Amino acid sequence: MKSRSLLSWFYSQSIRNKVLVFGVLMSTIPLLLISYFYYTQVKMDLEDRIMEKQELLTKNLSSEIKLEFGKTLQQIQMFAALYQYGDGKQGFYEIFQQNETIDEIVITNNSGGVVERVSRYQLNLPQKDENWFTDEMWDDFQTEDKVYGAVEFNDLGQPVIKLAIPLLNEGERYGIGVSIQLQKIIGRISSLRQDSSSYLYLLDQYGRVIAHQDYSRLWEKSTAYESKNLLSVKTNIEELNWTLVMEQPKGTAYLPINKMFQTGLIAVAVSTLLISIISIYAGLYFTKPILLLDQGMKKLKHGIKISPIELKQKDEVGKLAQSFNEMTKELQTKSLQLEMEKERLKVVVEGIGAGLALVTKEYAVTWMNPTLREWIEHQDLNLPCYTMIGGHPSPCNDCPITDLNLGEGSGNKEMKLMTKSGDERIFQHRVFSLSHAIEGEGEFLVVIEDITEQREMEEKIIQTDKLSALGLMASSFAHEVNNPLTTINVYAEDLTDRFEMKDETLDDDEIYDYLRKIIENTKRCKSITSNLLNFSRKSQWKNTSVDIEDTIENSIRLVEHTLKRKNISVQLRMDTSLPTIVGDHLKLMQVFVNLINNAVDAMEEGGYLTISAVQNRSKVKVTVGDTGIGIPREHISKLFDPFYTTKPVGKGTGLGLSVCYGIIQQFGGNVEIESEEGKGTEVTVLIPIKEEKQWVQQSS
Repeated sequence: MKSRSLLSWFYSQSIRNKVLVFGVLMSTIPLLLISYFYYTQVKMDLEDRIMEKQELLTKNLSSEIKLEFGKTLQQIQMFAALYQYGDGKQGFYEIFQQNETIDEIVITNNSGGVVERVSRYQLNLPQKDENWFTDEMWDDFQTEDKVYGAVEFNDLGQPVIKLAIPLLNEGERYGIGVSIQLQKIIGRISSLRQDSSSYLYLLDQYGRVIAHQDYSRLWEKSTAYESKNLLSVKTNIEELNWTLVMEQPKGTAYLPINKMFQTGLIAVAVSTLLISIISIYAGLYFTKPILLLDQGMKKLKHGIKISPIELKQKDEVGKLAQSFNEMTKELQTKSLQLEMEKERLKVVVEGIGAGLALVTKEYAVTWMNPTLREWIEHQDLNLPCYTMIGGHPSPCNDCPITDLNLGEGSGNKEMKLMTKSGDERIFQHRVFSLSHAIEGEGEFLVVIEDITEQREMEEKIIQTDKLSALGLMASSFAHEVNNPLTTINVYAEDLTDRFEMKDETLDDDEIYDYLRKIIENTKRCKSITSNLLNFSRKSQWKNTSVDIEDTIENSIRLVEHTLKRKNISVQLRMDTSLPTIVGDHLKLMQVFVNLINNAVDAMEEGGYLTISAVQNRSKVKVTVGDTGIGIPREHISKLFDPFYTTKPVGKGTGLGLSVCYGIIQQFGGNVEIESEEGKGTEVTVLIPIKEEKQWVQQSS
């Protein structure tokens, strides 16, 4: 957290302060690192040298102590040999003369009692039942060839140590023991003191100080030779089980290099001060133009007109100022142009007559133009677009916001909304993806158009086309109805005459046969008139489930008389399991009737009309083909234009294919025409198969 706050503070500072901090850090840190590295290396080298010196000193001193005790041991062993040959008395005094550290020599029997004694400062008479050995020393004496006792004090208060070796006397294991003064060793250790802070001392096997350069610490139980603040070396004297220790405080050992390091820190501080002064000057020199540029940018941000920045510098900063002046001039020009474009766009957006809205990827509406605000009831921008605009509880199907793979301007759907005035209007909306939008501000543009008048006009055109088709097929309908009526009339008159004549040959079966014929022709008339009424009925678009096969068959029945009159053969090929589609079946019937009539008009007597319906992936493909005269290639691109026709005057209005195209587009499909002069024409209708949930949402 501290490092993050430090970085945040550094980033928030001005470039002048950053240059100053950077200069100080880049000059100080290397010096400090080099000084610290040199200090640690010298410190480690000094420590190694001190440790080597102490170790050499302690090893030499321990060797001297070993040599001294070894010399005493050899003298005792020589005395033991002389004592066995009867020259004991003389041997006592020779040892005293040769070794001044020996205070006393005793001969002990096999139980440790003193048999004979020769002493420098006491009477030579042994005491009664005097036992010279300590218990621990006596136990070791039974198995060892030499035994050292613990350090103790004699009657004069001097520290001594006992040494004993075995002596064979007439087959008995006797002993020769000596008491050795330690004053010489203590004096030797005291004389080796290097300075007032370092100490050399000797520990016995119990960890007691038996020799120390500081006499006040004698016979202390333990010392601080293992402290982290001390440089200490210890050497073991194995035969005596003593430890020679030399220690020195690290503070005094490192005093020379600490003084050197302090001198280095003063040099670093002086260098840092000089570099800081240079950094301040450099910061002022280099950052002054940048501050001028920053002030200019702030004024430019708030729309304040600024004057060009004049600098005497010809370096990169001067070039930057020149580029800034050029950019400022260009930005001010572009800002003026942008204001003009903004004003023009505002006029277009508010006067276009269409509703516009910006929608995010999460279906949130971020902006609406005034036109759309007047149309819709909900103006709460917190509502999603499918609720605010469409009134649905869930996103629309085939929406580019949901499926980004859909093309530009997709999502073309119609919907009915109640305006604030209470009128029900028909609206068409399309969705466009914006490639340069700011995320969260609206990545999609929804365009909503009021097509109520357009749809009413289309309905009138469709109805006009129906009436035109009815007019052209009037004679066919009349003849088609006349035939069953004539049959009914004939059977009815014949049956009446036979009743009046009281024809005895008329039985019930024959009467039933007459009535069945009359009923069949009556149903035929009813079917013809029902199809005619359905076809001619004016109705609004209504989505239902449409059976393609049934719709095609009803369409053929409407023109059946014309087909028979012109002796045209109909070839009908349909899949046995065609799926249903969603739409208005009456409108679709009008499309098929128009296409069949166009095919019949293009053929002479004896032609062939082919109608097929198959499922092609997610679409139903209906094809109407004829063997007529065909259409010239240059006319095909104009066939869907309103009021364009290739038929003679009086045989067509030019609305048929245009109306068909509009109806199929409402189904979400397409119409394709292929034709070759002299061979015929084939019209293909492609209608998408919608799932039930799509149909339900579209119907809602």
